[in-house]
Amino acid sequence: MQAPTFSQIEPGFEFPPVEQSYVQEAIDRYALGSLDMNPVHTNADWAARAQVFGMPVTVGHGMMTMSTMASVVTRAWGVVNSNGGSIRFVESKFTKPVKVGELITATGKVKSKHFHGSGKNWVGIVVEARDSSGDLVGISDVGYNLPD
Repeated sequence: MQAPTFSQIEPGFEFPPVEQSYVQEAIDRYALGSLDMNPVHTNADWAARAQVFGMPVTVGHGMMTMSTMASVVTRAWGVVNSNGGSIRFVESKFTKPVKVGELITATGKVKSKHFHGSGKNWVGIVVEARDSSGDLVGISDVGYNLPD
């Protein structure tokens, strides 16, 4: 996998979408990996009683949604790329909880180019995540350093 050069990318470039299933097993594995065992994510009986977010089901972690959104860029270009590309930052907002059983689709598009000189140029990417009903569940701004 190799990121394009800064001169090869223009605003409007679209990344292939990423789909992520939020079945309970995936949420539980994320809970273990993140050490976030909050029962709103992992305990269906507790979630049914507590109805956090007004839903009687478990929900995915916000950071799991952020990971899905960041994956749009990292699957295409890598976290750190062999030609010098790299993630600069990821800033995310969550707009709706992701209930267990959802299939999330994340899409991304280059929105801006930032010229800062040789070895310092980067692009701004907007990534949106939507649930199976088309509702926005999260949005991320991703900065990516691209080689000259």
